[in-house]
Amino acid sequence: MKNTNRQKKTKDKKKEKSESIWAREVFQNGRQTLQSIVGSSPIPTFIIGKDHLVIYWNKALEELSGIKAKNVVGTGQQWRAFYKTARPCMADLLVDELQKEIPRWYAGKYIKSNLIEGAYEATDFFPELGKRGRWLRFTSATIRNASGNVIGAIETLEDITQAKRAEEALLKAHEDLETKVKERTLDLAKTNKALQETSDHLSLILESLPIVSYTCTNGNKTSKITFVSKSVKEITGYTPAQFISNPLFWQEHIHPDDLKRISAEIRSATQKGTHTFEYRFLAADGSYRWFSDHRRLIRPAKRGRSYIIGAWQDITEEKRIRQEGQLRVQQMMQSHKLKALGEVVAGVAHEINNPVSFIANNIPLLEEMWNAIEPILASDGASHADWSDKGISYVEVSTNMKDIIEEFKIASLRIKRVIAGLKEFARSDEITEKKPVQIEEVINGVLIIVGAQVRKTVSNIDLYIDSNLPPIQGHFQKIEQVIANLLINAHQAIPADRKGRIIITARKLERLKAILIEIEDNGTGMNQDLLDHIFEPFFTTRRDKEGTGLGLSISYGLIKEHNGVIGVLSRLGLGSRFSIYLPLENKKQIEIRPAILCLDSDYRQLNEIKMSLSCVIDWRCDYKDTIEDVIAFLEEHPEVDILISEIKLPAINGWNLSKKIKERFPLLPVILYSSETSALKQEENAATRPDFLLKKPFKMHQMQNIIREVGRQKI
Repeated sequence: MKNTNRQKKTKDKKKEKSESIWAREVFQNGRQTLQSIVGSSPIPTFIIGKDHLVIYWNKALEELSGIKAKNVVGTGQQWRAFYKTARPCMADLLVDELQKEIPRWYAGKYIKSNLIEGAYEATDFFPELGKRGRWLRFTSATIRNASGNVIGAIETLEDITQAKRAEEALLKAHEDLETKVKERTLDLAKTNKALQETSDHLSLILESLPIVSYTCTNGNKTSKITFVSKSVKEITGYTPAQFISNPLFWQEHIHPDDLKRISAEIRSATQKGTHTFEYRFLAADGSYRWFSDHRRLIRPAKRGRSYIIGAWQDITEEKRIRQEGQLRVQQMMQSHKLKALGEVVAGVAHEINNPVSFIANNIPLLEEMWNAIEPILASDGASHADWSDKGISYVEVSTNMKDIIEEFKIASLRIKRVIAGLKEFARSDEITEKKPVQIEEVINGVLIIVGAQVRKTVSNIDLYIDSNLPPIQGHFQKIEQVIANLLINAHQAIPADRKGRIIITARKLERLKAILIEIEDNGTGMNQDLLDHIFEPFFTTRRDKEGTGLGLSISYGLIKEHNGVIGVLSRLGLGSRFSIYLPLENKKQIEIRPAILCLDSDYRQLNEIKMSLSCVIDWRCDYKDTIEDVIAFLEEHPEVDILISEIKLPAINGWNLSKKIKERFPLLPVILYSSETSALKQEENAATRPDFLLKKPFKMHQMQNIIREVGRQKI
């Protein structure tokens, strides 16, 4: 076995030697050609054989290395040109096909050649070349015979020292420049930092603001939106790309009732500097949002095309608050007006009281004096001649004097009653201790006192008083006075030829923590003008029947004294309903205002009505809702003074709903609407009809006009 290995090694050495000799013979035979091609090349080049002996060393390499060809050809000392000690060159590694050793000797300095297969390129600094060393880029490739066997290697070198040093100089200059830039940048660092902090702060503020910034072209007819901030997604549900990609996207989502107006305003504002307008915009969830749109026209100085920058702000909540605020202002004005009247009335009552008291106190004295004088005149002066001279008789004087004194008495008593009423209206008696009062006892007591008088024009007095009503803290006689006054007013409002009916209800409202007392009649009712003044002192429609106009104003003050609220819902020709809210907790104020209940399964329609009318309670109906649910809701929310409903609801028919409501709440206005003509005519001849019918789609100003015509509950 050992002999066999020895024989094989001997055979391989012979083969290598023969190939090396062959290669040398080839180069010797082709020396002239080699000298022509390689020798005259300005690129330093050397060639080695399979045995690592230098076969060729051209003149360019002689000049680069300072080593003559004769001193190195035939030797294996090619390393002398590059290194202090013996080590393999790139060509040596390729001859031995030891490419895996290349990283060991040329780590991070070599790459495979993209031009010659199997060749390698490298760049390195050789300190032994020249005085200061040289940078060389060298390429090495194997030389193969016709059979493809490696017989040698060639290595070419390129002196890139000048380029490298120029690169180093450029890098040094660049570093110097960077140093100067850093020095100058350092001076601006604090300013830049402050500027960045300010910019970040402003950006944070802009992102936090509930506005959408945008830009668009300035067109006479149409304007194309070119930019929309990302906040539009949060406000509308749409992405900025939807506004930009479709030129008509913005216009298509403006409410139809607003589009014509907005288009006209945009055309007129095209040449102006700034403009602000408001409109309703359809959001992605199907609801309409109120937008305030502020835009400014920008005209570039250098003949550039003008454009528009603007901002959208969602003012839906502001609109709602504004509408409710208007109602609250009216209520406050009414309250302050009555308060101011109370102060005036108190002053007037005080000023009148003294002279009236003087007159009233002297009437008995005058009567006593006349009673004493009259017999004397009758016995001694009845026939005196002066009577005829004055044109009167003793009998006339005696008779008239008695009548005058009696009329003084009547007028004096009436004035006293008026003054007492004025004082009651103006007084806020917080000193008198309040005690528990059972409302059922108050109502029963009132019926004993005024029941006989009321039944002169009323056929039925229906009582609906919840059992076990909790007591309130108050004054029994004052609440009794209010209810008595309302009952008398109710019976006086019923014409003699009408079958009168009064309904008295008393129940607890858990939602408001209050007791509600309602007195409803089917009398002549009142229009909105009367309702606006009904609680003012001296306002009466019965002045020709000795009405003073103080009853309701006094009642208002007494209920206010109990921290309660009094309201009235009236329909001309149908009757009136007075509502008294008395808190169960003495010190708690009741907050309540008129409301509109709107029923529909279409959220978009509900949203549109809610945005157009004030104080709307929207009810999005589904298949679980019933008419009984609506009736129960109205029972718990007596402040609802108008009901608006779609006729075709998922589980409710609007006509049936209207019928049930009219039976339970005859004074509550009902407005029905539908897009189907057949639905509007379905119950045209029904005995109980809604107050108004509307065909969809309808303009919201139509609904607003109906509300104004019907009027609202006065609270």
